[in-house]
Amino acid sequence: MQNMRYYYDFSGQKFGYPLSLSINSFSRQVFSRHSSLEITYVLKGEYEVITENFSYTIKEHELVIIAPNDIHIIRPNSKEENVILTIHIDFSLFPPAMIGEIKHSYESIVCTDKNNLKLLKKLKLQIGKLIGVLLRGNNNLFELNTIMMEVIYITSNHMEYPIERLPLQSIHRENYMKAIQYIDSHYQEDLRLTDVADTLMFSVSYTSKLFKQYTGIPFIKYVALVRIRESIEPLLEGKKSIEQIAADCGMPNSKAYTTAFKELYGIVPSHYRKKFVNNLKFNEDKKDQLMSIDYNQRKLLEHLLEASENILYENAGIKIKMEEGHILCSIQTDKDVKSTITHYNDEIIVDIAKV
Repeated sequence: MQNMRYYYDFSGQKFGYPLSLSINSFSRQVFSRHSSLEITYVLKGEYEVITENFSYTIKEHELVIIAPNDIHIIRPNSKEENVILTIHIDFSLFPPAMIGEIKHSYESIVCTDKNNLKLLKKLKLQIGKLIGVLLRGNNNLFELNTIMMEVIYITSNHMEYPIERLPLQSIHRENYMKAIQYIDSHYQEDLRLTDVADTLMFSVSYTSKLFKQYTGIPFIKYVALVRIRESIEPLLEGKKSIEQIAADCGMPNSKAYTTAFKELYGIVPSHYRKKFVNNLKFNEDKKDQLMSIDYNQRKLLEHLLEASENILYENAGIKIKMEEGHILCSIQTDKDVKSTITHYNDEIIVDIAKV
């Protein structure tokens, strides 16, 4: 059961955009597996996170990073009110040349005051920046892109991925992209491998090899995934039945659609729709209005906003922040000594302290 008092959903996927953010308060466990990078941050209460490799209880102002395609369960671990903020970054919506091979770039880990504290602080800062953009209401695409790419970099634990590791462009890859573009334009039709091969003047065997080489899955499965991806927006709008959505996206029937959807997202489409509903609320006049962050949600987010607004710059050795009108610069000179430089009324005050 979901508590709508705290519910908020910024769903970028409605526009084919990789980034989404939601705030939820629910009393049941959620089982998921998806291609997105997931960051779940506890705003209130505590939640138990179960993956194939660990089980951990994350408490208020702690978070867990869930790697793409990791099966996981998140469930409330307190009888009190529990509220979480969840960020998804869907790598399937990126061009391959933007992110490279993500299979080994991420791992599911928890970030608390005792475990991965530096990573926790960095991510809290970026979450605060993201909330700040959403609160302003302009949802500036370039600003969102900057924050999203910083989150991608931070959560990969600064893993290096040289551009030279990207696959070289070749005639085979060009042909593969032609096949992909054809499918993207004709997925609603009764599409078969022979149709793609004949239209692009490839042999069936060559076309089949292209898909196995570049996607790792058979043609039929790839087409099903394209159809599911394209069905997300009408599914979230909630205006059409599952049967109609299945027909519109080119699936043979609702059973095939549900089977493919569950394989991709871990839950059936009807549950997915209930979980993510629409990115609109109804006001008292029953007219659509854009979802906005209300008072209850803002109170839970204040600590994130304050941190992101006060910190002007931060890296491993230096932090510059604004505090009560003063600019404070903390420098980590070695593991035992930290110096703080304060700019106050054109004076510079240096304080050196043991840590």
